[in-house]
Amino acid sequence: MLLLCLSFYQKKVDTPNLRLFQDSFVVRLGAQKADVPIQLPREKPALSVSFRKNQTYAVWDDRGLTIRIGKTAKSTRLEEIAVTPKIFTADEIRETAGLIKAKKRSKKAASLSGARRIGTTVYFLLRWEDSAGKPWMESLVSVDLAKPTFHPTLLARLPGLSLADKPIDDKLILLGNQMSIVARQKNDWGLATYEIGSKQFEFKEIGTGLESYTELSNRLGAFVEKTVYNTHVGGRVDLVSLTRRNLIEAKGTMRFVDNQQPLFALINHGDDTIIRNVDTGAETTLLSSVAMRRTNLGLVVWSPFKAPKRAWLYETSRWTPLATWTPSEP
Repeated sequence: MLLLCLSFYQKKVDTPNLRLFQDSFVVRLGAQKADVPIQLPREKPALSVSFRKNQTYAVWDDRGLTIRIGKTAKSTRLEEIAVTPKIFTADEIRETAGLIKAKKRSKKAASLSGARRIGTTVYFLLRWEDSAGKPWMESLVSVDLAKPTFHPTLLARLPGLSLADKPIDDKLILLGNQMSIVARQKNDWGLATYEIGSKQFEFKEIGTGLESYTELSNRLGAFVEKTVYNTHVGGRVDLVSLTRRNLIEAKGTMRFVDNQQPLFALINHGDDTIIRNVDTGAETTLLSSVAMRRTNLGLVVWSPFKAPKRAWLYETSRWTPLATWTPSEP
């Protein structure tokens, strides 16, 4: 009789449930619910970036850099910067002039890598591209919204090239009172910072062989590097202290699943696809073609991507399977 009473009052343990409803997976655990769309909506590209003080505007859009004061506006692609002796040597200018004449480079600024404002001064990091659409130079210019001038000021050329790849990107960050951006310089990568006092960029090396960089916060990032012995190293970096910590090394390709904590590394080596929690070190083997999305109830993994036939819900510290899904029989 006592055993029956204990069984009756024993607390029920909820188990997660995973199912597909229309175009989303639905995870339920008691009163908690998480929706996981199979395909996320496409990110809408930025069409312009604008800054204003009273009746003065500085705008980057399809026209280039436009400064408007009152009812008068002037646009520019800053063609003169491509061959200015302020940031290029005579040999570099001759080389660029030849490539422009051969239509292999453009004099016109094509894209925006990032923009930030300090007080009344707006900083634009502009990108020049070649005929294949690849960047060949980036330079920082400024516009003082408090001054009645239509001419932006050339500040400095970026050492190397940033990781920006969108027509209007947002890679320029403010660390302290310095314009900063993660950049590659040949095989090295690091942080390029613009010193307002000296009006120069300084490149501070962090590593080599960068394959990907994921922004975790304004000062923290996750990186993947390819080593000279054909492995990949993943880790975290603090851009303020310029300290890095290697978290994982593996053969094959590697990427981080997203920018949330803890970091999950996805490793592809031969026919194997492995996911690893870099904090706990736990890993599990997945199908070779999978998609995944993190939720507050666990990681949902499914295959194939656009027309799922199987799905799993994992607890992520040890990759314990919590629930599975397969299509219902007709």
